[in-house]
Amino acid sequence: MRVGDVLDGRYELQEKLGQGGFGVVWRAQDTRMRRPVAVKVIGHHGGDQAKAALRFVREACAAGNLSHPHIVTVHDLGQSELGDQEVTFLVMELLTGRTLTEVLRAGLPDPALSLRWGREICGALAAAHDAGMVHRDIKPDNVMVTDAGHLKVLDFGIAQLDTGAGGLTTTGTIVGSPAYMAPERWTGGRVDGRADLYALGCVLVELFTGARPFSGDSTPVLMYQHLNEPPPALDPAQFGLPPQVAGLVAELLAKEPAERPADARTVERRLAELAGWPGGGAGAVAAEPTMVDRAAAGGSGAPAAVVAVAPVAPVVPVVPVVPVVPPAPVAPPVVPAPVAPPAQPVPPSAPVLSPLTTPPVIAAGAAGDAVRDGLRARRSAAYRAATAGESAILLQTIAQESVTALGAGDRDTLGAWRDFTWYLSRTGDLDGAIRLLTSVVADMRATLGPTDPDTLGARYHLTWCIGESGSAVTAIRLLRELLPDLTAAWGPQDSRVLKGRHDLAVHQANRGDLQGAVVQLHALLPDLARTLGDHHPSTVQAWQDLAGYQQRLAQAGRKGGGHRRRAPRMSPIEALVLVRRLRVWDFGTDQEGAACVAALERGIGLKGVADLVFEAPDHVSDEDLVEEIFGP
Repeated sequence: MRVGDVLDGRYELQEKLGQGGFGVVWRAQDTRMRRPVAVKVIGHHGGDQAKAALRFVREACAAGNLSHPHIVTVHDLGQSELGDQEVTFLVMELLTGRTLTEVLRAGLPDPALSLRWGREICGALAAAHDAGMVHRDIKPDNVMVTDAGHLKVLDFGIAQLDTGAGGLTTTGTIVGSPAYMAPERWTGGRVDGRADLYALGCVLVELFTGARPFSGDSTPVLMYQHLNEPPPALDPAQFGLPPQVAGLVAELLAKEPAERPADARTVERRLAELAGWPGGGAGAVAAEPTMVDRAAAGGSGAPAAVVAVAPVAPVVPVVPVVPVVPPAPVAPPVVPAPVAPPAQPVPPSAPVLSPLTTPPVIAAGAAGDAVRDGLRARRSAAYRAATAGESAILLQTIAQESVTALGAGDRDTLGAWRDFTWYLSRTGDLDGAIRLLTSVVADMRATLGPTDPDTLGARYHLTWCIGESGSAVTAIRLLRELLPDLTAAWGPQDSRVLKGRHDLAVHQANRGDLQGAVVQLHALLPDLARTLGDHHPSTVQAWQDLAGYQQRLAQAGRKGGGHRRRAPRMSPIEALVLVRRLRVWDFGTDQEGAACVAALERGIGLKGVADLVFEAPDHVSDEDLVEEIFGP
């Protein structure tokens, strides 16, 4: 694409405004209506781009149905050919102004403006929530004040409807921006409009004070803060605000959704009631539009930027997880008194992990820093606690103290967070371990590379957790991606590589692919016997599994293959479209949703298949879920 290209014989591209995970955003001229517009364009190249095009269409359909003065207007949606390339495009109103992020860079806005903007954001949220849509990514980057003084909420539909681009929910990674995410978003709980209200509370604190309520500089730290720490108390008098603001913010930032205001209209009404606050001065909420005009101008004299309603990639802080210091022949330091766990530790469970995921022994640094060595010694002692629950509690405490003493990006701090996820999984909290470890693995891959030994270990443990949770298809896919890297790093005869190959066979059998499991074990057994010996427990276990799978295959053969449902009428691709809509509940009415459920059940030939869709955990991608439904 280049300047001068015309889409659909109508939209002439004039200037590239930006590029993100969804494609390129252009300033364009609508030659039919003779008006400037913003055009978001995505090309079709197969694979991920084809999936993105589908999400793009769904986003447009959803956002186009929202009509509100504080929500960006969608004008048109279409497809066109440029040369030999087919593209999908979305046409929106072209906005000029500044996002709230840019406003905050220039300094704290007037309290009256912040209260008004909060009220207007609530109006946009109320309209969206009434239409059954949760924004899921309310943050200053997604709110703009135009040159004309109008507030607009951007990117409605993107965070909720997207299921695979820009680090969203393909395999359980985060949907949204960690600094503004409600606790239920981290724990996989039911999400409704009250999650947007929590994010609004975070935005209001930033507008009022210039600082976010939680300031962790890594995803694990932010997760811990949102789940466990109370937000700092807001002193309205310090910032020229009405005294009632403190209570409202505290309610918006409640950990439990039930303790927050009931809906956005309630918050909008409470903010409107503050318009007559008699505090005077900067805190009095004025109604003159000239104040909003001043906010749009920013008072700095700088020209306002042209801002199109392009999707803003979620800002996910990178956690540069680095290798834990390997054991060294250095005398250990004096171990300080360990932190006592709570009186009722998390109950232990029985899973036994492969040696690949066992936390290393932490050796004291040669330089002998007292604080660092003390934390390392306590960390090593945590591994030897009586139960996995006690180890997890101690490591979580150590990780938090390390953030303060060493910094969130220090290798020992990050190592403590990683080890915390290991023991968390051993307590039986697989969901919590998967959520946090998914983020840690992504950061390790980006920082250390996918084949770094620590990254490999974390990737293996994540796969183990997912397999233990019952998501066999996702575990199989991750193991198939992981095994070549394990082999390249450690060699084909390494016991950890052999263990991964055995795990792959087990996962194949668990999803019903007994023949695939048998083939995998037939190839594995000679390598196990040659490397470990015929009588090694791993070799013996592989022989036992092979015999069991072969027996089950023989029994199925004698029964004529067992009960089989009728052949599906629809293709996996058609089912994928319906599954995606159901997982985000992309419907205007319950009747539309029921029709989608009925169509999926008829097409698959399996009653109750919608329950599998609704109950699937976040770390299972839509594609993996469809593969699970269709079977081997």
